[in-house]
Amino acid sequence: QQENADLKKENAELQRQLDQAKIDSEENQRLRDLNGLRQQRRDFTFEAARVIERSTSNWSRTLTLNKGTGLGVAIGDCVVDQYGYLVGVVTEAGANWCTVTTILDTDSQLGALVFRTGEVTVAMGDLALMGQGKLKLSYLEGESSLINGDMIVTSNISGKFLPGILVGYATDITVDYNDNLTKSGYLIPAARFDRLQEVLVITDLKDAGPEINE
Repeated sequence: QQENADLKKENAELQRQLDQAKIDSEENQRLRDLNGLRQQRRDFTFEAARVIERSTSNWSRTLTLNKGTGLGVAIGDCVVDQYGYLVGVVTEAGANWCTVTTILDTDSQLGALVFRTGEVTVAMGDLALMGQGKLKLSYLEGESSLINGDMIVTSNISGKFLPGILVGYATDITVDYNDNLTKSGYLIPAARFDRLQEVLVITDLKDAGPEINE
């Protein structure tokens, strides 16, 4: 019995070590991705931050980060994940913390472009879609060639977000039944909000860099 107990204890310790090794490996990969993005987007100045709190209500989706004004983070700064996918915008900031309103929030609205065609659209948070992790795409002309899977990026007409950042992918595109002159659909964000642990705050904009590549 003692031997069995010792073996169980040893197995439990080995499993704990394996679990910790997996966590460390995943964290190292995220950090490598963050550093890789810094090299790719030299037009941006980044401040890396960790998600320390998530706030989810019936109408809002926000994140609290562990960096703030003491390190150059300011209200209005865009936030992206380790791959450069849009997460949201800083809406509150203290000396060592900030709050990010994500693009899933019902108050979120941004001008966007269909990367393949250059068509203009608007992506916005929607109360009914928030639980599904989607945004609404609106104001597309009826002749739009937008198709499911098209990449949607931020446009230069968006007041809150820097242009050329990947927002997500179009899905369920339909002709609006009320006038047959416009189309609408949904957008699946590229960022995985349920997995976010480290993000990058874009604190400054340098010379124009390369456009986003598919």
